[in-house]
Amino acid sequence: MTKILLACLTLVLVGCAPMPHAPGGSAGLDGGGYPTEVCDAAYAGRAAACSISGAGERRAVRGNLISVGRLYIGGTLIINAAGRIEAAGCVPPPADAQLLDCPGALVSAGLMNLHEHIDYSYQQPAAPPQLKWVHRNDWRRLPAAERGFEGDAPKDKAVAAEVSERAMLRHAMSGATAVSGAKDYQAFLRNLKLPGEGNPLGSPFGMPLLDNTFPVGDAASMAVLPAPCSAAQVAAVRFAPANGFIPHVGEGTNEGARLEVDCVLDAIQAKLTPSAFIHGVAISPAQIRRLQAQGVAVVLSPRSNFQLYGATAPVAALKAAGVPLAIGTDWSPSGSLTVLDEARCLERYNHDALHDTLSASDLHRMMTADGARAVGLAGQVGALAHGEWADLLILDTEGRGSLAEILAQSALPQTLAVMVGGRLSSAPLAWAGRWPQLDHCSPDPRNLCGVQRLICGANAQRPLEQLLRQATYTIDDSRLCRPQATDDCVVR
Repeated sequence: MTKILLACLTLVLVGCAPMPHAPGGSAGLDGGGYPTEVCDAAYAGRAAACSISGAGERRAVRGNLISVGRLYIGGTLIINAAGRIEAAGCVPPPADAQLLDCPGALVSAGLMNLHEHIDYSYQQPAAPPQLKWVHRNDWRRLPAAERGFEGDAPKDKAVAAEVSERAMLRHAMSGATAVSGAKDYQAFLRNLKLPGEGNPLGSPFGMPLLDNTFPVGDAASMAVLPAPCSAAQVAAVRFAPANGFIPHVGEGTNEGARLEVDCVLDAIQAKLTPSAFIHGVAISPAQIRRLQAQGVAVVLSPRSNFQLYGATAPVAALKAAGVPLAIGTDWSPSGSLTVLDEARCLERYNHDALHDTLSASDLHRMMTADGARAVGLAGQVGALAHGEWADLLILDTEGRGSLAEILAQSALPQTLAVMVGGRLSSAPLAWAGRWPQLDHCSPDPRNLCGVQRLICGANAQRPLEQLLRQATYTIDDSRLCRPQATDDCVVR
C-alpha cells in the first residue's frame, strides 16, 4: 500500500493511473545524450500534427517532451491555471484539462539568450568582419567603415525602442522565452533585467539580473589593463550582492583580457548569489579552477568571438571542470540571429576542433536548464520541472530520428509555438482564442516562411504593425526561414 501511495504522489494530482511506457526505449528518437523513456511510441518518427481539445483551468501539452534531463516519447506536461508546471513525464492528461496534443513535435523548455545587446541588434553586415583583434577596445576605437559594422545603438529613443522590440520579436518567434541585455524594454519574451513581481515578462525569480558591459571601467577610456588590478580597481567593480551578475569579462585574447578575469573574480569572491562571465575568450587554465571554485558560469558567444577575435572560450576545458555553460547571441553585427543559430555555430566548432566533445543534450542544456542555473533561475525556468513556469518551445521534428538532427535543422518553419508562463507568444494563427495568450496579440501580416502566425506580447505603446514599419531595423526576417550558415564559426 505504501508503494502505491508513493507512486500516486509522483503523478502530482493527476491520478494514479500512469500511461503504459517502456523505460529506456528510444522509439526511433535518439535523445542525443538524454535518457529516453517511451510513453507512446506513435509520437516519434512522424511530422507534427497538433490539435486542441477539451476545456478547463488546467492545461496539458503532449508530445516528445524533454523534462528534467529526460526525453519522454509521447510524454505529457501539465500546467496549472497560474502557468506553472504540475507534472511532467509518462502521465495521463487530466480529464478536466484543455489538451494540446502534438504527435511528432518536440516539447522543450524555452531557449534562454543570456547575452544580447538588444538595441544594437538591428543590422547585420553582408559579410562578417575580416580583421582579427586581440581585445574589444581595439575595434571600439575604429570608425564603422574600418571595422566593418556600425556598432552603435540609435540615438533617437523612440527608434531605439522600436528596433529593440523588433529584435526581441525575432528571438521570441525563434524559440527564445528569456533574454539578458534588453535594458528596460518589454515585449514578446521575458526581460531578465526587469523585476518579475506581477510582470509576466519580467524575471521569473522576481529579482532582476544585473549585467555590466564594462566591469573594469574601460567604457570611456578604452584602456586595456596593463597589470593585475589593484585593491582599488577590484573595489570599483560594481554589482549587487543579492542579484545575479552577468558581466563582460575576458573579451579578447591578450594579457589585458586575461587580467580582467582575475580582477572580476577577486571582486566577487565573497558573493553568494550566481554570477556568469560573458565571452571569457581569454580564460586560462588557472582561471578555470577559480571559476569552478567560486561557482561562476560562462556565457558563450562563439560566432561573435570567432569573427572579432578568431577564437572563443576554452569550451572543452570549462566543460571538463564542471563550469556551467550557457549561450548568448551577442548582437547581430557579428553574432547570430537566433539562439539556435548560435548553438549550431558552437556545434560546428565542436565538430571541427573539439572532436565532438559536446553532445546534442549538452547543447540543449546550455540553451535551457544550464542557462537557467548559470544565472540563478534553476527551479523557475529551464527544465520543465514541477513548480517551474511553463516557458516552452514546440518544434516540428518532421520525423527526424535524433535530437541532434532536430537542433541542426530547426528554424522558423519548424517552430510551431512558443509560450511564456503557459501563454502563447507565437503560434499558428488557427490557435488564436483557443489557448491562453499573452496580451496584445495580432496576426503577423508577413506570413514568414509561408506560415500564418499569431504574435502576442507586444508592448501596448508599440503594436506589431508599428514595429514592422520600422525602417532602421534592416535585417530581413525571411533569413529566419533556414539555419544560418556556420562557415564563419571556425578558428582563424
